[in-house]
Amino acid sequence: MKKIAIIGSGISGLYFANQLVNNKNYDFTIYEKRSDIISDDGYGIQLSINSVKLLNKLGFKNISSSEVFFPKKVNFFDAKTIKKICDVEISKFNDEQNKYTTLKRSILLKFLLKNIPREKIVKNVELKNIEFNEKIKLTLSNNLTKEFDYLVISDGVFSKTKSILLRKETNPIFSNSIALRGNIKNFNNDDISLYLGSNFHFVIYPLNQNKEF
Repeated sequence: MKKIAIIGSGISGLYFANQLVNNKNYDFTIYEKRSDIISDDGYGIQLSINSVKLLNKLGFKNISSSEVFFPKKVNFFDAKTIKKICDVEISKFNDEQNKYTTLKRSILLKFLLKNIPREKIVKNVELKNIEFNEKIKLTLSNNLTKEFDYLVISDGVFSKTKSILLRKETNPIFSNSIALRGNIKNFNNDDISLYLGSNFHFVIYPLNQNKEF
């Protein structure tokens, strides 16, 4: 049996773990530096048709209908005048089983966590060093060392694991822009609304069937 280390318990790491959970050829362990995988309930996520097709193979189509939304269009507006510019019909790419979907990120994480045994996830642990010999040797922040056959890096865009692997810091480059997220209720539009300004934009979309946006 091959042993796999997965660094990071975000969507990509958990999705990959779901692919392995019933495969007797592999034994995996997920390492997560945080103590709580689902740390924020408010963030939303939009899933393309291809994403939904992959998730449906894991049973995503059985998720409660009240927890998801299927927007039909993306509407583009001038942010200054609120005048509609155009719209794009995204529902035409749907089929009966696979639809463009919006939901809370926390709901997707809970779904992906559902089939993964809790002992497969080690929290409050950071990767400190990687050595390559016959096996991949990982040194962790709790002074433990573990050996694996494969290493899967899924700890985000600004990955600390990549810095360790490349032996150099992979720091973000800032463009003097900021991003803000927030939740509103009872917005009077069930589609995705994208407001375009001269030096900013904002987007509003439904998260579920409960009038949360």
